[in-house]
Parts: sequence; C-alpha cells; structure tokens
Amino acid sequence: MWVYLNDRMVDQDEARISVFDRGFLYGDGVFETVRIYDGVPVWLTRHLARLTRSCQAIALDLPLPEKNWPDVFQQVIDRNQLNHAVIRLTLSRGSPSLWPSPSGRGEGKGEAHDEEGGNPTVVLFPRHLPHVTTQQRRNGVSIILIRKPSLRAYPTQAKTLNYLNNLLTKQEASERGAFEGLRLTIDGHLAECAMSNVFFIQRDVLHTPSLECGVLPGITRGVILEAAPTLGLQTQEGRYTPDVLHEADECFLTSSGLGILPVANVDGRPFSRNPSGSWVETLQNHYELMLREQSRSNGTT
Repeated sequence: MWVYLNDRMVDQDEARISVFDRGFLYGDGVFETVRIYDGVPVWLTRHLARLTRSCQAIALDLPLPEKNWPDVFQQVIDRNQLNHAVIRLTLSRGSPSLWPSPSGRGEGKGEAHDEEGGNPTVVLFPRHLPHVTTQQRRNGVSIILIRKPSLRAYPTQAKTLNYLNNLLTKQEASERGAFEGLRLTIDGHLAECAMSNVFFIQRDVLHTPSLECGVLPGITRGVILEAAPTLGLQTQEGRYTPDVLHEADECFLTSSGLGILPVANVDGRPFSRNPSGSWVETLQNHYELMLREQSRSNGTT
C-alpha cells in the first residue's frame, strides 16, 4: 500500500510521523473518510467543506484552499490502483510543541519546547470498504442501544481524532453480538451510532436525530436528506426517545463506507419490513444511481 505523507508518496512501511506529533499525543487533529467509486472520490467537495468546519471547530488553522486535494486523492487512487474503497485523510497540528496549548505554543515555564509554529501532518491512505455480507445488505443488521450517555467534551460535530468513545461503543456492540451501537444523549434521546448515522421511517416520513443532539453531520446523511423528498418521502429531524423505534416501519444506517445499510432489529426487537414495498430498498437503489452519477462527474457535485 502507498501512503501520501506530507506532499510525497511513500510505501506503507516507510510512513512515519514524529512521536511528538500532536495528533498522536493529544488527538489534536481532524479526518475525513471519502468513498471511492469506480476510481473516483465521490462528494469530495462536501467532505472538504466539512473538513474545513472541523478545523475551525478546534482552531486548526490550515491552508486548505492552497492544496490541490482532487490531485492528491488521484495520486493515492492511481498509485494503489483503487476502484471501490475508501480513503482516509488525516490532518494533525503536527509537532510544533510538547505542550497541549491550542495555539501549538509551549506554555510551561522552565520547560523545553519546540520552536513556535510548525507544519501540520497530512496523511492519506486507502482502506477496504466495511465488510457487509449480501445477506446483511438485503435483510439488515442488528444494533443495540447504548444507554450510557456519551460524555464527549470535544466538538461533536467536528470529525476529530478523539475517537475513543466511538471505538468503545463499537466494541461493546460487538461483544453483545450486534453490528452497531446506537448511543443516547445525556438526556436520553437518540443520537448516533459509533461509525454511522441512524434513520427510521414511520408512515412515509423519514426521521433522523437532529444535529442539536450532538450527532456528526454525515456526508451520506446529508445526501439522503436531500434526495428523499424527490422520491416522495418526507423528512424530519428532531429529538427522539428510544421508544419511537418500536413504532417505526423501517430503520437504516448511513456512512460513506456503508452507504445505506438496513437495520433488522434493535435490542432484538425486529422491524416489520415489507420487501415488496420497502423505502430502504428504494433509497438503496437511488443511492447507487447517485454514486454512479458522482463517478461520471468526477465527484465534484
């Protein structure tokens, strides 16, 4: 595998960062995971816009407009001969200081620190798409409610390198035999899964937790919210208690890697999904068409 590291392509075995890198030491950075479809990064403009917002949220001042990101992604795609995959783009504040000040400047009196300023660390590398079987794609997966509220103190709508809570949620779900864990807010409302956004459908209305619930504004989430009305499906964002899932007709997850993945049950309680008239199936088919259109338009829309 070839990795893009600070303006050059290197073999994965040669990809190295400093042990003083603030992304490694403090999780001081942001990232995006971009879907590659037919060798093209799709919805790249949306990903870069969210990347900029994430940087602003943690005061990470980087010259994003000065870098030709489509060209950088194409280098990774061509060098790794990618067709269908994802590419993770990671930006950290680099290693200008040994101390955790947001400005990147040392603050400890009498303590040694590096020179002020410094350059960010930029890394892009490919990954396989999440493993989902044909049966799971068709019949859905199991998810569980994680009733312990998230205590994240970092900006929840910024895609930062502080991902430990997400990993612990995913680990708990796996240990309990589920594909994903759906977390609740501190006041008991539905939020998001460890690695995906959640939607449910009830009487031809598509619902998803509001961004006010501290959920990440997923790229696929936004695409689906825009596309659903064109298919005749109303949309609504709000605050929902877990019991609403018991009354829902269908449920599904979204992410750049998963696309649209149906949910068969929550905490073992199944949804009454009608395969002959499934909105999820309609959305899956439409999403596949959108991916193809994106690849033909070089992923710029």
